[in-house]
This record gives sequence, C-alpha cells and structure tokens, in this order.
Amino acid sequence: MIFDNISIHGKIIFSVICAGLWIFFRTDKCYEMLPNHSLFPVIFVMGGVYLNYYDPIFLPLCLVLLFCYTLFINN
Repeated sequence: MIFDNISIHGKIIFSVICAGLWIFFRTDKCYEMLPNHSLFPVIFVMGGVYLNYYDPIFLPLCLVLLFCYTLFINN
C-alpha cells in the first residue's frame, strides 16, 4: 500500500516508535483533541484503527492528521 519498498516489519517498528513518542510527549492539549460526544474524532479514530490493520504506516499518518485537526479546531 503506502511505502511498499519498506518491509512490514519496518513499518511496524516505525509505527510503534511514533506511537511511543506521541504518548511520551503528550500534553493536556492532546486530550482536547478528542472531545467527548463528538462524532468526527470517533469516526476518525475508528477509521485509523481499521486502516492500521491493512498497513501499519497509517498509525503515524493518523496521529499527524489528528494533530493538524487540533490546530485547525483551536484556531
């Protein structure tokens, strides 16, 4: 799918590192990204989890998109 020249193991390692960095450097603003009772973030996260099973590289992409979504909503 995405970055086909990288092995699946490489994609998984990259995704795990990105998720770890996201968790390690999260702030209170990270929790504001996913407001309660908001349909868009729920659907987005569900879609990201679904796509992650097809190709692990979707996890970092979804984290970046969530960050951009937060910047857009906060401005």
